[in-house]
Amino acid sequence: MQTSNIFPIQVYNHLMSNFLDYLTWRGDLTLEQDPFNDIDALLLSTLSYVDFSEVVPTFGGGKIKLKDAAEKFFELHPDADREVSKEFISYGPALLRGLAGSARFGGAYLQNYVDDSDVGREIQFAAVEIDTSDGVSFFSYRGTDDKIVGWKEDFNLSYMTVPAETEAVNYLHKAMAGKRGKLRVGGHSKGGHLAIYAASVANDKFVDRIINIYSFDGPGFGYNKEIMLTEQFKSIKPRIKKFIPQTSIVGRLLTNAVVPVIVRSNEQGIMQHDPLSWQLEGKVFETCSSTDNISDAFDESMTIWLNGMSMDDRKVFVDELFSVFEASGCETLSAMTKVGVMGTRKMIIRMRQIRNDSGEKVRALVKMFFVNFNAMPNSGNMLGLVANITRNDNK
Repeated sequence: MQTSNIFPIQVYNHLMSNFLDYLTWRGDLTLEQDPFNDIDALLLSTLSYVDFSEVVPTFGGGKIKLKDAAEKFFELHPDADREVSKEFISYGPALLRGLAGSARFGGAYLQNYVDDSDVGREIQFAAVEIDTSDGVSFFSYRGTDDKIVGWKEDFNLSYMTVPAETEAVNYLHKAMAGKRGKLRVGGHSKGGHLAIYAASVANDKFVDRIINIYSFDGPGFGYNKEIMLTEQFKSIKPRIKKFIPQTSIVGRLLTNAVVPVIVRSNEQGIMQHDPLSWQLEGKVFETCSSTDNISDAFDESMTIWLNGMSMDDRKVFVDELFSVFEASGCETLSAMTKVGVMGTRKMIIRMRQIRNDSGEKVRALVKMFFVNFNAMPNSGNMLGLVANITRNDNK
């Protein structure tokens, strides 16, 4: 296979690899030669993390070939490959480059890109349509990166319909208007939830044309869990595919729609949310028989707590919990793995200020979140934070 110099493809061992390795190994085969699979769905579900502003047309603006979009993106962002980041979406430029250089997806078309992010409204919504060579459209909903405001929106699902849910349904309706073909929908993190939510409440004339709905470590249903009792949800349930890592946190949040496939990750704790850490064997995920103790403890605690709270109490709990994270001065969870002494002290002070019924739960959950960071580099101050929480619990 020949590729453009702007999209170099490197050869990897395809055993025990990640999705970028899969792309370089399998990218020379078109979808006609080797049909669409779950790893392809993960690739396209995470493509929406790329900032396609001024690259991919929005509604009514036509479409652009993925290969051309990549060239335009790197013209606008020439240093994208060299930017150092620990965020879950740091692989975005490499993913875009790999897709563009492949026979499998380089000829796909991108269109209908939207991006609506507003801290004040606590919304992060973005989506893009990918028209693949097998004649099926893929609607990719952007999920939560590791910004704290995005994670808070995931927890907000426990007591309200978040703005992104409404936007996800509107997007599906608008993108499908005038189309006749089949489609797949999917996303990573909150994007996976949005894919399931949109398919659950959208106009049934569109829903019947959905082949599969993919959720990669996406949260379940909280405030809107009655949706799972509807006839429409029952009709789409067999088409839902959900995947979570063995230490899943986000993917265990709230009530899950289906039994997930558990994927092995080579990361620790919360950082397993990064799908680049998910291990593959050829063109399938390497799976585990069960989630681990950390994930199970989180799921059990959150289920008990939320079931015992009113919707108003849930809001107070979520606001108090994230006020502790925000007190660190960090904007992302990955930055909190190396939070300084001052940031750690402010988190401790904020936790001590919470005297309502949420206080004990907040301290327990913060401890649960960060106790598994002890095995990670640059996490020394996390040790002090956990020790302080433990002392406070024993008083």
